[in-house]
Amino acid sequence: MEMKFLLCRCPLICLLAGCFIPAAWAQTANRIHKIIIRHVGPPAVSDELVKANIRIKEGDSYEGATADSELNSHIASDIRNLYTTGYFYNVRVGQQYTPEGIDLSYVVQGKPLLSAIKFQGNKKYSNAKLMKKVTAKIGEPLDELKLFTSKMEILKMYQNAGYQNTRITYVPNIDENAGRGTATFEITESPKVKILRIDFEGAHAIKEKKLRKVIKTRRRWAFSWLTGSGRLKDEEFDEDKEKLADFYRNEGYID
Repeated sequence: MEMKFLLCRCPLICLLAGCFIPAAWAQTANRIHKIIIRHVGPPAVSDELVKANIRIKEGDSYEGATADSELNSHIASDIRNLYTTGYFYNVRVGQQYTPEGIDLSYVVQGKPLLSAIKFQGNKKYSNAKLMKKVTAKIGEPLDELKLFTSKMEILKMYQNAGYQNTRITYVPNIDENAGRGTATFEITESPKVKILRIDFEGAHAIKEKKLRKVIKTRRRWAFSWLTGSGRLKDEEFDEDKEKLADFYRNEGYID
């Protein structure tokens, strides 16, 4: 009999996936006949620990008009609990209908160990310099949150150097059987954004010459290569906007 799988790796999806479970079993009483634990790749934990973190037990019965939604809710809760342990990269639950009842298969994949970190497309910065911005460590479990924060740190470095339109993605590559994975940061560098002119639109009460002295952002000039000015830097630009707002308030323009 065909196994029906519910839910996938993203725990947020688990709240929506219940609508795909067939409703035929709601017509009769349904009992959980068997709970099976299956591991993809090297087991991260024991079967006993997996079962200790799920609320559905063998022998549980689901019947009535709300039986299917109740079971789906319990499965969704189980998946969230398993992800919360921090041991798992992927969790799926499959269900099969048998004459004895429902067999549930919890298919779990432990977080793979990060075996390599790679960079592609980087010319402005060396691999060694980019690696200093990466919080994920080789030999530790592959953590996509760390990969995301590392991507944002690398992007911030590019933007502060004037490469505003640089694009960065990270691509994990998992060997399920070996329980290992690599992460590649794919970088598409953009040309520098150079500042040719700075305008202050709507500035009538205070002369632009005076406003330019308030901010750090400067237009490009002959010796910008020496001073580092003339490049658009996100953090500096945001700070300048706050400085201008404070300057106006101190001059009596509260709004």
